[in-house]
Amino acid sequence: MIKNLLHRFALRDKLLALIVPLLVLTLWQSVLSLHLFSELILIPPLTLVSTFIELASSGDLTNNILASLQRVITGFLVGGSLGFILGVVTGLSPFMNRVLKPLIKALQQVPEFAWMPLIILLFGIDELAKVVFVAIGAFYPMLFNTYQGVSGVPKKYQELAWVFDYRRFSYLTKVVIPSALPSIITGIRLSLGLSWMFVVGAELFGADAGLGYMMTWGRQLFQIDIVMVGLIVIGAIGLVMNSLLLIIEKRLLSWRIAFDGRTL
Repeated sequence: MIKNLLHRFALRDKLLALIVPLLVLTLWQSVLSLHLFSELILIPPLTLVSTFIELASSGDLTNNILASLQRVITGFLVGGSLGFILGVVTGLSPFMNRVLKPLIKALQQVPEFAWMPLIILLFGIDELAKVVFVAIGAFYPMLFNTYQGVSGVPKKYQELAWVFDYRRFSYLTKVVIPSALPSIITGIRLSLGLSWMFVVGAELFGADAGLGYMMTWGRQLFQIDIVMVGLIVIGAIGLVMNSLLLIIEKRLLSWRIAFDGRTL
């Protein structure tokens, strides 16, 4: 009976996920049909579809997506790696945590976009500046989630490691990382999501390729359809990224067993 109820709830959620976008499109088209907004401001859905096909067939959309993804991957690898390393260090060492925590907390209070003037002064507006900006966005979620996972390793696991005489590297790879894996994966998901949002912001400040550049170009030409297509593509890619990471998270953590003997 419980399985049937869960199946019904899942089916209902899937139907709602399809119905809500259709309702939004219907309302959108109805507003335009009633001439409540000008089509120059609120672009018709069919016009957006036509613009999307035109940009995709010309290769402009693909090239801009690849340029943005390349910056995201590079910045995420740099910022996420630094965040992971520092999270492990501060999680394992109470001394390093006491020394670095005030500085990290202070820097965390600085809004991410407040870093942009300093980044431009140091690195200009070239590719390196965009990667650094994305890396800052990826750094903090990875740091705090890794720290939370590493510092939260149960003491009984540490005692068990001492019994088996694990050295530091073995203790890290066989005890700490597996135990902290749920928090680490959450950090990866949040870091990658912020990296994707930050790269668009970085491209708005100046770029010769990327989705942010495409949207800026559309704004300068007053082609709102291009801007809206860019927004839709950014949202769709972000959703796909998050969904893929959730699937990977579920697969990687399938080994966890709940206290009642069922797989989480």
